[in-house]
Amino acid sequence: MSKHDLQDVHDKLDAGVGPCITTDSTYQYTHSHQYDNGQVLEGISFLLVDDANPFPKDQDLNLVQIIEIAEAALALVANIVINLTNLLDIGSVNNPGPTVGEVVDAAKDITKAIKDIEEKAEKLRKIIAFCKGLITSGAEKAKPESHSSLLSKVSVFVIGQLEKKAGDKSSLGAGSSLQALLKEIAEFIFGAVVQSVLRDAGLYGKATSVRQFAEQFQSIVVPNSVSNADNDDAFAALQVAGPNPLVIRRVIDRLPKNFRVENASYQRVMGEGDSIALAIAENRLYYADYHELSKMVPGTFPEQKYISAPFALFAVSKGDTAGTLKSVAIQLRQTPSSNNPVFYPFHEDAWPVAKLHVQTADANYHELISHLGLTHLLLEPIAVSTHRMLSEDHPLFTLLLPHIQGTLFINNAAILTLINPGGSVDSLLGGTIESDWAVVAGALGELDFNARMLPNQLADRFVANQELPLAYPYRDDALDVWQATREWVSDYLAIYYPSDSDVINDKALQAWVQDLISTDGGNIGGLGERMTPNGDLGIYTVGYLTDVLTMAVFTASAQHAAVNFPQLTVMSYTPAMQMASYAPLPTSEHCSSSQDILATLPPLEQSLKQMLLTQLLGGVYFTRLGDYNRHQRGNYFQNTQVQGALDTFRDRLDKVEQRIGKRNLTRPTYETLLPSRIPQSINI
Repeated sequence: MSKHDLQDVHDKLDAGVGPCITTDSTYQYTHSHQYDNGQVLEGISFLLVDDANPFPKDQDLNLVQIIEIAEAALALVANIVINLTNLLDIGSVNNPGPTVGEVVDAAKDITKAIKDIEEKAEKLRKIIAFCKGLITSGAEKAKPESHSSLLSKVSVFVIGQLEKKAGDKSSLGAGSSLQALLKEIAEFIFGAVVQSVLRDAGLYGKATSVRQFAEQFQSIVVPNSVSNADNDDAFAALQVAGPNPLVIRRVIDRLPKNFRVENASYQRVMGEGDSIALAIAENRLYYADYHELSKMVPGTFPEQKYISAPFALFAVSKGDTAGTLKSVAIQLRQTPSSNNPVFYPFHEDAWPVAKLHVQTADANYHELISHLGLTHLLLEPIAVSTHRMLSEDHPLFTLLLPHIQGTLFINNAAILTLINPGGSVDSLLGGTIESDWAVVAGALGELDFNARMLPNQLADRFVANQELPLAYPYRDDALDVWQATREWVSDYLAIYYPSDSDVINDKALQAWVQDLISTDGGNIGGLGERMTPNGDLGIYTVGYLTDVLTMAVFTASAQHAAVNFPQLTVMSYTPAMQMASYAPLPTSEHCSSSQDILATLPPLEQSLKQMLLTQLLGGVYFTRLGDYNRHQRGNYFQNTQVQGALDTFRDRLDKVEQRIGKRNLTRPTYETLLPSRIPQSINI
């Protein structure tokens, strides 16, 4: 579309025809969703989807996406099957697996064994140990390929036999008490059969060693976090190169008043030649503050969980030119008190447990705010208003469409099946589902769109300066991708909007931005500029339009990649970043480290759920930033003027890739923001 073509669109709008610019659109906003149990999710803006309001056609997952998701899911299923079959050596040379007949024989053998023990009531208790041993020892016939389903069938068969036998008093020579006891024992044994098998396979119950979490990986690649999850340097490195590198702040004048770190203790960690004051003066002191989680209520589904809003302190050692962060201190609650001590690395027993609680907070902040709130749900209104207010031949629609592809579908699926009551978020994260919603709604309700633009949010945390003595891989790589993206957007807009007046006179664009910021529309806080100090918010300059579109494209691509894909490389190994704690917060520096660590870590079945979810979400790559022609014939952009700008964008991305590669030669490898690994849109 040339400038002349754009003017034709404007002329049609002035004449009252052409693309719709009112909110009376096919696609409608909604700001709440009621679940079947009556609970209501509120405080976010998203597309109304029901039988009368279908998705835009371009939002459906295409065949390639479905295949990639299915492939990832099948790999995870295979991993679980191997966990189970390893338990009984199924698939080995000497044991290729059972036949159906052998499974039936196993059921009959178990039943016969129980029938043979009926002379005395006391002997019935031996059934427990006998049957558990029969099942878990790998007896030749008790080796079903699919433990969960086949062992359940065995359970039903044997319980039926027991109830029949228990009803025959002349045979048992006992009354109703014996019948009840026998049934109780049977239900105990066979109600726990599947749990017993899963537990022995390392898939159920409380872990007896941290090693069991690593053993859950069978046919899928073990993430690097397995090797360094308990390492203090790795704990610190996650703040600048992990799933959530968006919290750490530089200390400017002093630490927060409610974070009570003692200088003497700081010196025990960092050396007597250093001090808090000196580290602040030399820009070497940093902290993470998770106060946004204060509104979270500890969840009880599927069992009691714990979550806190901690502080964590980090520092770069004096004279360290590499800028490596060191872990210094942790305070697990916001309010200082006698039962809320500050933990230091020299608290050898309590320190590892305190780190686990910080990682729980970081995981919850990551999933609810950094990931769901500030990528998925931040892009939702942009996707909705783009479909509501812009015609398919509008230049902004053409630019944005590849960056919002699949987002509305994925977000709708998340609302219905991920953050729903009883869903994965409710089960895995530390808070109640209601408090989870409150955290998400709070992040979006307090959103300042302009402040969230990458250069601005780095500056707000006082970490934008790349000359600081801090190695910050996310910052360095993200700024490169942001700049390349902004230059591409600028080159693209120059074709259609040579001057600010072209922006002002584009009525469809102005309707689009008003739909984004209106309270009954997208309700995006902080979006817009003013022509005068008291003027209305809108988009009036090419420069600001460039910033807004850069923010949209960057959030859909690089920012989502930064918080999504480390779910696989870090979070799929639960001890590296668990989503909930399962023991109360320590209240003193003295505890039994190994026992408290295992108590704090999730049960194995919860760990397995976390592994499955994060492996799936973090393991599907579809499309690639800058590759607009992928999965289609010919050029996506029909305007030949755009092709030159696009070629330049791809060249810039290639150079960014090379720069990141060189950085990785002299820093711990951080590959998340390699342009070749950044999808175009939020489509998983």
